[in-house]
Amino acid sequence: MNVLKNVDKKNPQRLESSLKNLRIADVELFITAAHFKSLGKSATFHHLSQSAASTAIQRVEAAFGIPLCTHEKRQFTLTREGQLYLPCLENWVNDLRSFIVSQDRAPIRLVTTHAIAGIAIPALLSLGHVEFTCMRPDLAYAAILRDEADIALVLDNATWRDVVSTEVGRGDFQLYSRKRNAPRQPVLLPEDQMEVLALQQRWQELHGGPIPIQSRIPSWSLIATICATSEEVGFLPNFLAKAFGLHPVSWQPAPSPYRILAIYRKRQNRFGVLIEKLREAFHFIPSTITSDDGSTDT
Repeated sequence: MNVLKNVDKKNPQRLESSLKNLRIADVELFITAAHFKSLGKSATFHHLSQSAASTAIQRVEAAFGIPLCTHEKRQFTLTREGQLYLPCLENWVNDLRSFIVSQDRAPIRLVTTHAIAGIAIPALLSLGHVEFTCMRPDLAYAAILRDEADIALVLDNATWRDVVSTEVGRGDFQLYSRKRNAPRQPVLLPEDQMEVLALQQRWQELHGGPIPIQSRIPSWSLIATICATSEEVGFLPNFLAKAFGLHPVSWQPAPSPYRILAIYRKRQNRFGVLIEKLREAFHFIPSTITSDDGSTDT
């Protein structure tokens, strides 16, 4: 914060370091005691014992390395340095409160694929403070790392490092058609992602040969649209197939499971309602979930 630099222009780095070592509650206690001119009244105001309040004042002084009050028993009196620092600390606390309020009011920046967005956006519109951007999963992940987005919705078909993940949905990849008993035929596949490679391997094991490919289309949403308006068969996540009214074909190998993850750098309290809305949209009931970084999230 720049508000303290006028107090000690010769050593701004020291001030910056002091601020980093301060507890907000301790500073607020110090300010209250200065205005009440009583540590006891300040302790009562902040629901603290006299000893706890005294320890808090000592922490504030220790952070700056100078005495800020005279420690008299009957009256809380500021030293000259304390008088100089008091208005600056008040400004610092006010600035910090304003920053926190602005962060709470700022929209949540959510990035994901067009396919997942088709389910997520209608579920989150009622929140009114979410900005949506559609992009490829790798670009969404990069946006999180560069702090260009707050949350990304991705599948667990890649390694997402240096982020926290919370599971919001799960399901299976299968081959789908708008016809309930579609005949065996070449299929529409997306790019060679983990689930596509698993399908090809299982097909080889089941049918003794490579899977016949009608076309490669790098978009789940486009594959779903084509299948819903034609006789084509496409490889899709079940949430998208359900949205388009498609049916699994009978001649395919076992489904490939997936998880939908919300990934972010740091959990914020305002994410809670958003996560629950997403879980409702994807019909997911969580138990205890282990995040990809080893932590547990629910």
